[in-house]
Amino acid sequence: MKKNFFSGFTTLAVLACGLLFSTERASASVSGALDLDGGSVTVSATSLTWQGFAIVNGISTLTYDGGTLVPGGTDVTLKNLPGTLPIPIDMFMTFVGIPSLDFTLQTAGPGSSNTDCSAAGLFSHGGDCSAFAGVPIVLSQATNGTLVALGVSGIVTDGTTPISTWTGEFSETITSLGNIISPTPLQVQQFFGGPGAPNNNTLNSTYSGTFVVRIANTPEPSTMGMVLMGSGLVLVAALRRRRKA
Repeated sequence: MKKNFFSGFTTLAVLACGLLFSTERASASVSGALDLDGGSVTVSATSLTWQGFAIVNGISTLTYDGGTLVPGGTDVTLKNLPGTLPIPIDMFMTFVGIPSLDFTLQTAGPGSSNTDCSAAGLFSHGGDCSAFAGVPIVLSQATNGTLVALGVSGIVTDGTTPISTWTGEFSETITSLGNIISPTPLQVQQFFGGPGAPNNNTLNSTYSGTFVVRIANTPEPSTMGMVLMGSGLVLVAALRRRRKA
């Protein structure tokens, strides 16, 4: 009887170690939050051209290679986004001094289906617009101008498995447009020739980015605990049946 008892718990221990080992392997992938500051971008009606480096914010918790933290102040290079995006864009976001870290862009947008930006002052979440149909950039009213936002997502790897997924947003606030202070979404739309025909106008602005990285197909810690608990209950039931027999 004791032999069966300890044999059963040995089985449970092996199972638990296997699950924990699996979790440990998963933790070697990229995960955490990434905030980017600094840098500037040239915005046109159909493209985004990044100027210089972005910089990792010191509050970022992004880790790679078994839990190594990406240091605050790390320079980040971004690939430009033309009007027609050649998605996926490999090495879209790369980190100086960390060549193994590769953010691939898979989706940008979607933009707003609304191209009527005339309701200036009434814009809030759900009341956004895009300067042109099909453009992934969204315009919305901010307190000091127009908020320009671009949602992005994709996969990221540090050379290990499993591959992680990432989602986030680049954003900037246009506080002036020529002689216009605190321009509305409609004024920004008109500046670029929308919603009719795009023109060649451009503007420069600083930007920031906020992203979340998750390991793909990895159970949450609570899920892992339930798996272990369930396995233990199954084992206890099996031992009881053996004792009765």
